[in-house]
Amino acid sequence: MGAAPMGAGPMTPVPPRAGGPGGPAGAGGAPPCMEEFTKLQAETDKRGKAAKAGVEKKVPREELCKLFTGFATAIGNWAKYVRQNAASCGIPANVADQLKTGHANISKTAKQACAAGPVGAGPGPAAPPSLSEALGTARAPVAGSTGGSRPSTGTFDTLTGSSLAR
Repeated sequence: MGAAPMGAGPMTPVPPRAGGPGGPAGAGGAPPCMEEFTKLQAETDKRGKAAKAGVEKKVPREELCKLFTGFATAIGNWAKYVRQNAASCGIPANVADQLKTGHANISKTAKQACAAGPVGAGPGPAAPPSLSEALGTARAPVAGSTGGSRPSTGTFDTLTGSSLAR
């Protein structure tokens, strides 16, 4: 891989080359699109750091959803800009590819952050079935059971303790 992985820290693809196909512009010789490229990069970095901080602080799902959605939007805007201006700004093709991959990965993470489901708070999904229920014997009578004072819970009662102690 060339640059740092997307979402693992500051977004650092290679910036446009000074004096690209459009030639030098401005006093510093940088293409005019360099300012916008840098602005989008800074916004993406800022939102990426905010999302990472939210994960570390274990913020509520709603806030984490907003943070990752903002990050995905920022990297999407940056990728769109690079795609549209790569030729005129002298941006290498691999930068557009890295941003496209990063946007896809962050969008997937944002969807997961925004999806309903257990994250440690609130009720989770139903518990998995017990062995008796999975084998379909949860209602099978226990040998010798005549409907006395103890209810029968199934054939596999011995898996949870000694049947002699009962």
